[in-house]
Amino acid sequence: MDFSFVISVQCSPCLCIKIGYIRPLTRNDTRNQNPTRAVAVHQNVVFESFQRGLSHQSSFPLLRALHATFRFEFWLAGIAMLFANLLQVMAPLLLRYFLVSLSDESASHSSSLIFVGLLFTTQMGMSFALVHYHYLGQVVGSQVKATLTAMIFEKSLKLSNNESNNWTDGKISNLITVDSQRIESALLYANMIWSEPVAVVVALAILFYNLTWSALSGLLLLGLGAKGLEFSMGWLMSRRVAINAAVDHRILSLLEGLRNMKFVKFHAWEPYFLRRISDVREAEVQQQHKLLSLQSTIMSLSTSLPSYAAMLSFIIFMTVNGRLTPAEAFSSLALFNCLRKPLNILPMVLNQLIDAWVSIQRIESFLEAEDQQKTIQWDFDAVNVVEITNGYFYWDYAANGGISSPKIDEGTSLLAMHDESSMTGSKTSSLALSKVDLQVKPGELIAVAGPVGAGKSALLLALAGQMSQTRGHVVLGATRSFCSQVPWIESGTVQENILFGKPLLQPWYDEVVEACALNPDLKTWEHGDATYIGEQGITLSGGQKQRISLARTIYADTDILLLDDPLSAVDADVGQHIFNKAILGLLRGKTCILVTHQRHIITQCDRILWLEKGRIKASESLSNSSSRDELLSHLLPTQENYQPKNSKNAEYGGLSNEDYETVHSDQDHSKELWWIKRLAVKTNGLLTDTMIDSETQKSGSVHGSVYKTYLSASGSIFHWPILFSLLVVSQIAGIFTSVWLSWWVDNTLRWDNRAYIVGYVIFGVVQSVLAWAYLSRASITGLRASDNLFKAALQRVLYAPMSFHTANPVGRLMNLFSSDVSQLDNGVSGSVQAFFMLIGIAFSTLLLISVQFPLFILSLPVISLVVYYTSSYYRASRQELKRFETVSRSTVAGNTVECIAGRQTIRSFGVQHIFQSRLGVAIDEASNFLYLMSASQQWLNLRLDTLGNVLILFVGALIVMSDNSIPASMSGLLMTYAIAVVQIIPGIVSQTAEIENSFITVERMIYYGNEIPTEMSESATVPPSTWPETGTITMKEVSLRYHGDHPRALQDVSLTINDGEKVGIIGRTGAGKSSIVSVLFRLFPLEHGSVVIDNMNIADLNLHSLRSKLAIIPQDPTLFQGTVRTNLDPSGEYSDDVLCDALRKTNLYPQVHLDREVLPDGKNFSLGERQLLALARVLVRDPRILVCDEATSAVDQDTDRAVQQTLLEEFQDRTVICIAHRLQTIIRYDRICMIDQGRVVDFQSPLALFDKNVEFRQMCELNQITRKDII
Repeated sequence: MDFSFVISVQCSPCLCIKIGYIRPLTRNDTRNQNPTRAVAVHQNVVFESFQRGLSHQSSFPLLRALHATFRFEFWLAGIAMLFANLLQVMAPLLLRYFLVSLSDESASHSSSLIFVGLLFTTQMGMSFALVHYHYLGQVVGSQVKATLTAMIFEKSLKLSNNESNNWTDGKISNLITVDSQRIESALLYANMIWSEPVAVVVALAILFYNLTWSALSGLLLLGLGAKGLEFSMGWLMSRRVAINAAVDHRILSLLEGLRNMKFVKFHAWEPYFLRRISDVREAEVQQQHKLLSLQSTIMSLSTSLPSYAAMLSFIIFMTVNGRLTPAEAFSSLALFNCLRKPLNILPMVLNQLIDAWVSIQRIESFLEAEDQQKTIQWDFDAVNVVEITNGYFYWDYAANGGISSPKIDEGTSLLAMHDESSMTGSKTSSLALSKVDLQVKPGELIAVAGPVGAGKSALLLALAGQMSQTRGHVVLGATRSFCSQVPWIESGTVQENILFGKPLLQPWYDEVVEACALNPDLKTWEHGDATYIGEQGITLSGGQKQRISLARTIYADTDILLLDDPLSAVDADVGQHIFNKAILGLLRGKTCILVTHQRHIITQCDRILWLEKGRIKASESLSNSSSRDELLSHLLPTQENYQPKNSKNAEYGGLSNEDYETVHSDQDHSKELWWIKRLAVKTNGLLTDTMIDSETQKSGSVHGSVYKTYLSASGSIFHWPILFSLLVVSQIAGIFTSVWLSWWVDNTLRWDNRAYIVGYVIFGVVQSVLAWAYLSRASITGLRASDNLFKAALQRVLYAPMSFHTANPVGRLMNLFSSDVSQLDNGVSGSVQAFFMLIGIAFSTLLLISVQFPLFILSLPVISLVVYYTSSYYRASRQELKRFETVSRSTVAGNTVECIAGRQTIRSFGVQHIFQSRLGVAIDEASNFLYLMSASQQWLNLRLDTLGNVLILFVGALIVMSDNSIPASMSGLLMTYAIAVVQIIPGIVSQTAEIENSFITVERMIYYGNEIPTEMSESATVPPSTWPETGTITMKEVSLRYHGDHPRALQDVSLTINDGEKVGIIGRTGAGKSSIVSVLFRLFPLEHGSVVIDNMNIADLNLHSLRSKLAIIPQDPTLFQGTVRTNLDPSGEYSDDVLCDALRKTNLYPQVHLDREVLPDGKNFSLGERQLLALARVLVRDPRILVCDEATSAVDQDTDRAVQQTLLEEFQDRTVICIAHRLQTIIRYDRICMIDQGRVVDFQSPLALFDKNVEFRQMCELNQITRKDII
């Protein structure tokens, strides 16, 4: 048994507090994590216990597992709480004997002082027990939260595709940030649910001793109140379930928007997301309003119940017996005040336990969800390295996580077949592959081709173990790695993304980097492969992300490589370099299954798999040139036959070693491709590690403006003073109730009992009504402030410039809008309410003591100085610790959100343990700050409790030394309130610190709501509704930097695009093509230069107006949860006929209908289908200017031609700018702009470029394009 906590509470925070008082704390000052509290120590224990519970079909297996692991410290805290409660109810009994000794004229002063000393001793014992209870409760809560976070994260990496449909990324994030927090908060007070009732029973026994049978009337009233409280709990639970559902919906909507902020900016959809999230928030706030109203009523009634119980008992006792002694009256009053605490706190505890129970059930349900099916069998002695026998695989609409997962709906989709989809037995599944038989020999290079939705990605995912299987067998005979079509990039350095947890082998690493054409990029980045990449690779171009993902796959050095169209995101010359150096070079002798649409790549493979409608229609060898040409002519009839210039049907992939070298030879015999040869000294510098900002962390005390802003956000800065006035009057009424009782006991006014009863009841009712008014209005006012701050932050973040979103990870922002908003809704206003209530009680108590002992006023400055110095000594450290904890919590949230999104990539590489270990370190750091915060809080409480106990000693001594000049009834009243002050003084300081700590959350929310940059400008020009009437675009000396001290991404670009002109933009990855798009849509501010569209400088235009007038088909097409209709027309501007016509023109209708459900991230659509829906979206808008950014990279060349034909027909009189890696896509455009190193190299018609530009002709030859094709 570890009893080090006894020392920890007193000693561990001392040095930390001392340092924090001298200077601001740093993280190095707090690194004293107890290794026995590390999350890794507990996670396995809880998980094994949970699994045993499931296997034995135990009820509440998660709760049982947590109890089995943490029961020692949990019950030790409960014993400490029970001990403190029993000592607390002993104080009124000692008060009775103290008052009896005062009334006994024969008793000496020493006997009275002995009772005062005993009171002091019991109060000190209670204080010592309480600090250890609170510390242990915080430790247990923190450990449980840490363990649950780790378990949820681990489970999320195992979750099956089918369950991913039910447990979206937003819901999982909510489990970690909100539900685990509720469980932690509940555990701090959970022991009160049984220890407080025990103390209540003892208090009731003493009451019966004081008031005999009259006490039963008060007890009956308390019992009825408890029954009413129990009845209300069911309603509270139903409200909390409804609120949880609304919170899940809000977080999912936020997550979708923040993850795809570039898309939101391109389409000017900020108003749509603002409205969508605000509507969900409004429904949530309405539920919160109902919950808070009931909670306030319950709280005020439970607070008033002891007063009413005492009132009823005293009235009956006086009516029956005619007289009540001061000892009986004020001992009983103190006992009823003792009952006030459990009756006041039990509703809050029950509320928290209800929330925690709902959260435990949610987490338990998640942990019981189905794991990903293990469909792969391993046989390293097998003849074939890949073998699929009669395989049937289906989609479950799982989260992409960086893997392209074309999910097709049942019934009418391309892949779902009516006669076979029923075998899945699931409405959320559709057949992706059927009757698959495949054998692959070691060392084969296989090309996988087919039309959009044929099942190409599904085949590779099946081999990667990421598809659900209903029939057949998959056997792999060697190690495997996977490169997805949509790469998942983690926050970290370039090198970390490539190594992906493997040790660095420098020679092999260098070869991989060179083969994946990354060396030119690394040379342009100041820190090379140590350059930090933002979340989701947001600071990288599409080609860079794809090449890093491919490098990761190759570096894994497995024998089987599954490559899902990695060459579609890179330029033709880069793709040829990668194919020759990597696939035909480093991977020579390895088994490689490559999805590709490129014919010249297919011709160099050993075999082709042709897929249609989820079946392998052909599996033919390509070793014979004549049969190969005939086969490809049959499978790819619309493409011209092409024999690679240097192909001589060599042993591997149609190339001999000699020919492999000549592929890289150009007219000047350089072995470098033209884009490598032209590498400039200066870079376009899209990213460096400084682009990812550390979270803003302020230091020192929370500024007064933060409190003022919060008060203003509540509706009016005068609301809280009015509420405080209500509270003060309520407390004064409470004091008058007690004073009236003392007058009644002594019959000071010489009235009959009836008059005293009437006055007693009036003051009691006034106090309770005013308390209810305060609590209810304060709760609603706090919720209003929280909601207003949320709305301001939401609007500011949505309208923040793209530079802000590239520098701030999604996890950080999600933590703000989930955990911090939860704290705002519940914690901040609760702290403010409690603070004002304690201030009111303290003010009225000290006023009463000062009236009776005027000399006591002289001690108030001394007491104030001691309290101020002690609290100041503590608060400086506490604030820094809270800031550290908040930032660490953001780190945990960021890691979980990011990794959950990429779980399929993580699973396919088998590196779950690395990410779990990394998260464990972050969790332990956040927990360490919580332990220190709790220990420092109890360090303060013990010292302030001691001050309060000394006050009891002081007041008791004054009463004894007054020689009965003060009536016994007043002496009882003074001691009753002095005992209450013991908890009030540390409570005030604690709540002051708690307010400052909770206002750090407010400070963060205000920062995001007021201080971050915004694109909203009141002075910007709103163009006419008919603008632009022409699609003429003029760029003049445009230069762009993505960051203040970084090299230029564009350098003095000047060009003019005429109205209705079709312009293609080409250049190597990172050359600046996408920067042109950023300039047109003003995603980043220009360093200098101008862009004029239809005679209007876009720098002067309202951004929303500008972006809504342009249209783009982005490289990463995005769909949001809803329907096809809401994705095509979120604002509801267009008729169904217009929408259906757009679907028809993209060949999606009627297979894809308007009411078809779209799951989060569009994960029930293939990447190709999402690109076609993106085309349909712009067809609906019919813009004057259209930008296509690699819009058809994920479709086959036939579909690409159809899309280009649609663009030419539908936008024949419109301006079209197309960025393309496939030169065939734009070869018939009016002009082509060649960009390199951020400069325009050439800008002419395709024919002129072919005749005059050597580099362009080289690219054409590489893509099998002749002069005849251009003409």
